[in-house]
Amino acid sequence: MRSWPGLLAASGWRARGAFALAGLGMLAVHALPVTLDPAPERRPPPPAAPAEGSALRHPLFDPGRRAWTAEGTRDLLLRPDPAVPVLVLRGLRREGGTARAYLDDGSGDGSWLAPGEGRGDWRITAIGTDRVTLTQRGERFEAEFLGHPATLRPAPFADAPAALRP
Repeated sequence: MRSWPGLLAASGWRARGAFALAGLGMLAVHALPVTLDPAPERRPPPPAAPAEGSALRHPLFDPGRRAWTAEGTRDLLLRPDPAVPVLVLRGLRREGGTARAYLDDGSGDGSWLAPGEGRGDWRITAIGTDRVTLTQRGERFEAEFLGHPATLRPAPFADAPAALRP
């Protein structure tokens, strides 16, 4: 290990000068007086004139705060959604040239349906060897025998506004 005078002699004049300037800077920071002004007094902004329907007159999340802006009535939007029909293909039957399918839609009606027949707004369009093709309001769905059921679209409300109808 080297002694302190040896370490100091090994350093250059630039390093010693930089160290001396840093030391003088620290002494100046501690020795010179500093005046801190008090923080300015905080005042709330002047109250603005309440606008019509502002939060000053009505709570922010009050349902009566503003006029109803959605299409339709509140009753239309608050009523429960219609049930989604799920058709499960339970059976397929072929007799001669006629094919029939037994579809369970949860209604309890246990009848065999031929192509062109259906319930509600869906109709059977084709009966295959392991699946049935259905149409509902122009859309095509398929139900597989012992496989995936066909999940149809719920029936729209009759009193829905024109913009909310499919």
